[in-house]
Amino acid sequence: ADLLALSRIRAGALRLSMDPVWLEELVAQSVGDADPLARSRGIRVEGSYDDVAVDADRGELARALANLVVNAIRHTPHDGTVQVSAQRDGDDAVLSVQDACGGIAEDDLARVFETGFRAESSRTPAPDAGGGIGLAIVAGIVAAHHGTVDVENHGPGCRFEIRLPISAAG
Repeated sequence: ADLLALSRIRAGALRLSMDPVWLEELVAQSVGDADPLARSRGIRVEGSYDDVAVDADRGELARALANLVVNAIRHTPHDGTVQVSAQRDGDDAVLSVQDACGGIAEDDLARVFETGFRAESSRTPAPDAGGGIGLAIVAGIVAAHHGTVDVENHGPGCRFEIRLPISAAG
């Protein structure tokens, strides 16, 4: 499914069905969906949100957020916490995922959204690290929504941020 999504994104064939999406619902869904995986690894996933909406394809934005959350869980050590939040920042909404991975090497930060890139050496080792396309999919989905995605080392790990314009509905 991920390879198909990535090929659609690359071909410019990602079809978006845009509607107002309340980020409170998206955060709650992502936290709930991630809970079984997090529990199996002894990790807490917490959500927080402002009352804010964006114009988006709910399914695709949910996929992007889920990829970030699963990635964060995979790289956070046992007994760590992953925080998922949605906040209003001026005319933008910011969806963020904070993990406890120990950070990403500064030289690698600019490359994490490249297809196939894995910064395993600087992050907590994970035997099921995946194929390195999850973040490329996130970047493609966010770009299709005319938003931006970024990552920075922050606190005990790194923080991924998706920034999208606030919907007129919200």
